[in-house]
Amino acid sequence: MTDAVPLSVVLATIEPWPDLANCLAVLEPQIERVGGEIIVGDGHGEALDPRIVAKAKRIKWIQRPGASVFDLRAAGAEAARGEIVALTEDHCLVGADWCQQILSAFRDHPESMAVTGPVLNGSTEALIDWANFLHTFGSYFPPVNSRQRDRCPPAANLAFRRSVIGDGPIAPGWLELELGPRLFYDGKVYLHEGITVTHVQSHGFWRTLAMHFDNGRSTTGLSPQRLSARQVPWNLYSESVRSMGGDSRQTPALRAARPLMLVLSCCHALGEVVGILAGPGKSPARLR
Repeated sequence: MTDAVPLSVVLATIEPWPDLANCLAVLEPQIERVGGEIIVGDGHGEALDPRIVAKAKRIKWIQRPGASVFDLRAAGAEAARGEIVALTEDHCLVGADWCQQILSAFRDHPESMAVTGPVLNGSTEALIDWANFLHTFGSYFPPVNSRQRDRCPPAANLAFRRSVIGDGPIAPGWLELELGPRLFYDGKVYLHEGITVTHVQSHGFWRTLAMHFDNGRSTTGLSPQRLSARQVPWNLYSESVRSMGGDSRQTPALRAARPLMLVLSCCHALGEVVGILAGPGKSPARLR
């Protein structure tokens, strides 16, 4: 492999092997075809099987036990050699041609500094899982509401030009909470319908509530903000629904999940307030 590669995919995980196995099974053959690399930021210490890593030519393993996913993504992006640096999550399954679609989107849209695409729900049996998915990814659930400006592209499906990241040290959370939103609001993120991932995550009822509190506290704790009307739960809930296209997206799943989405908005808003007043605490380390 040369010093530079077309595409680096950064995966951050705090779970042990084989949690990452399904993700890699889909992603690794694509990386081989495009001549890219996978960088695994491992906050557990045993996220990969050493025997698999020894055979894999295109996986770089960064072990930092105890680090949060924000720390691990920053470390992975710093180590990336790709002209394009893509993010997804350990519990996501990328589309069959995800890597090639990302490279094609950047080639066809040279004015764009980042690209994103739809996120599908891979956990559909429990209502709390639908609420969890829609609260976070509803604005990128196909058909995507491409006109919305309430919700920035998620780290589960986002790729940057290396030039916009730069070569210096990257602060934890900067990619997801500062760079991505800035490019999105500046109109420099291209939405490509062919760049798809499936989000597979089921935590159960109470753990899902706790996760949204931690998410909210991490969001404001890592990217300092002032208290505002955003921290009113109803505003967060309304933003979620509006970003999906409002009442025009009244599918049965959405109608059934809306009450639980409001509950999650309360948890997220409380977390944001605590993050503003007391910082991120241990919340970033609990997210996956």
